[in-house]
Amino acid sequence: MRNVEIARLFGNSLDKDDYQTTHKLLDSDCKYIIGDDVLVGPEEITNSYRNNMIEGRKKLDKLEWGQSKVEELGPYEFYVYFTDYLTHKEKKYIHRCKQKITIGLSDRIIQIEHIDDPDEQARLNQFYESVGLR
Repeated sequence: MRNVEIARLFGNSLDKDDYQTTHKLLDSDCKYIIGDDVLVGPEEITNSYRNNMIEGRKKLDKLEWGQSKVEELGPYEFYVYFTDYLTHKEKKYIHRCKQKITIGLSDRIIQIEHIDDPDEQARLNQFYESVGLR
């Protein structure tokens, strides 16, 4: 499988809450960097994605994932763009984020880095405040 196909499959697996596929795409030593936090290994990483989905769906009236997009940065590195559709108290918000993934020679993802966007985070926080969730 070509690396760009691995990147697309990774994004699609998260779009569909298919954590079994996500798990299989991650190297045993894969690192997921989220700000100052680093998660290591497929179990810890997929649990993080699953828990984020569960908590979001508990908190919001409706949470849906859009169709991820992949941008090739080089033969082993890709941006995966995600779109989340949030609805609460009849207010809607479209949240966008991206993650940079690196694929190793094993044809598995060896690193995921959440790319922080302070402006988007501020807009998301403002949405949460407007619906009483902050």
